[in-house]
Amino acid sequence: MGFLSNLFNSEPQMDDRLEELIGPLKSLLVCSALELPEYRYLDLYHAAAARAGDHAKVIESELMEELTQLLHTGRNQWTVRAIGKANRVPFANGPGSEEFLPNGCFWVYRSGDNSSAFVIRLLRNRVTGKAHLEAAAPSPELAEGIINDIVEASSRNSVYRGKILHLSYSSERRDEYGDVEKQEMLRVLFSPITPVGSADIVLSEQHRALLKRNVIDLATRRELLKANGVPPKRGVLLHGPPGTGKTYACRHLCNEMPEVTHIFVTGSSLANVGAVFSLARLFQPSVVFVEDADLMFNNRDVNMNTGILGELMDQMDGLRVHEAISVVMTTNAIDRMEDALKDRPGRISQCIYMGAPDADLRARFIRHQLRDYDSGHLDIGTLSAETDGASQAFIKEWVFRAVQIGCERLSDEAGAVALQQTDFSEALSEMRLSEDRSAGKIIGF
Repeated sequence: MGFLSNLFNSEPQMDDRLEELIGPLKSLLVCSALELPEYRYLDLYHAAAARAGDHAKVIESELMEELTQLLHTGRNQWTVRAIGKANRVPFANGPGSEEFLPNGCFWVYRSGDNSSAFVIRLLRNRVTGKAHLEAAAPSPELAEGIINDIVEASSRNSVYRGKILHLSYSSERRDEYGDVEKQEMLRVLFSPITPVGSADIVLSEQHRALLKRNVIDLATRRELLKANGVPPKRGVLLHGPPGTGKTYACRHLCNEMPEVTHIFVTGSSLANVGAVFSLARLFQPSVVFVEDADLMFNNRDVNMNTGILGELMDQMDGLRVHEAISVVMTTNAIDRMEDALKDRPGRISQCIYMGAPDADLRARFIRHQLRDYDSGHLDIGTLSAETDGASQAFIKEWVFRAVQIGCERLSDEAGAVALQQTDFSEALSEMRLSEDRSAGKIIGF
């Protein structure tokens, strides 16, 4: 160990560098520290750099020792304080983009007249899976104030604010001796979901009005509504058979509220409901989308996740009147949903049934799907009548199948196909070809 200590001590040492930059003020500094989830590292890094200012000296280092020890304790043969070189790793800063940042960084400032100094340190701790933020200043109040300034700015200017997010959660894993092999971690990812504009979705006027009143208006007119005593929060449940547009409706909501943070939660990420709502509070106004809610929040008599169900209801009940957080859930099986969740105003205040479209809506949807094709020879009324009871998902696939059949009349070099009524008749017969009576239900009727 003595050899290793001598080897590391031959390199530049962090405590020596701090002594060089802030001199005798080093012994007067008091530290404050805070641990935050790893996904906040990028925002914290930029907020810390802005708080330190252009005149601060920057030292990139992954040195694990705490800042207070670096400032106030001496070295011994077991202490390694070599500055080293921080690895640079990519952090997503938007959909499809990223930037490389060091795993650890110090910002050191001393005033020109040598009357004051402070140190900010941010470390991405790969052992705990946390972002470790520290500040040292002449008093505890000043050190804590620096921490608070950075945390507030990191939230206010976050790269996640106003974006469509997808959460991924991995639970803690221990070995056979009880030691932690892998820390639990909530990862915040930019979702690949593309918002759906008004021109790209076919909804009934009733559905549009319900979505506007119960979700969109609460975000876009929240100040006016709050001034008149309307809380800017609400729970909405979209229910109905598969393929009837529930997910598209959620994507449409994203388009209609561009300044709102949209958080999509599915699968294992639902295991940490508290972290989901903490994120929603941090980046509010926000909407939490819970897809296929019946898989996790079914009736408590048969629910294997009653603790998570209880946490969800507690979180929804605990939303304060001024918190601009709405929850939108989807389910194909409302009868399996917990009654205390779906039947309690204040948790779920509006249930919206999204079933198979009626004749008028089917005709509009068929025209919408045919907008990029040569469909002048088609009788839309007949096509609508032939798909009575079909879901939007079935009709969409039906159009694709008919176009494929029509393309069989063309050579490989030919251009656009002129669709014929028989293309749709053949496609419909083929898609419904089965002796099993349940097949119609399976494919979307």
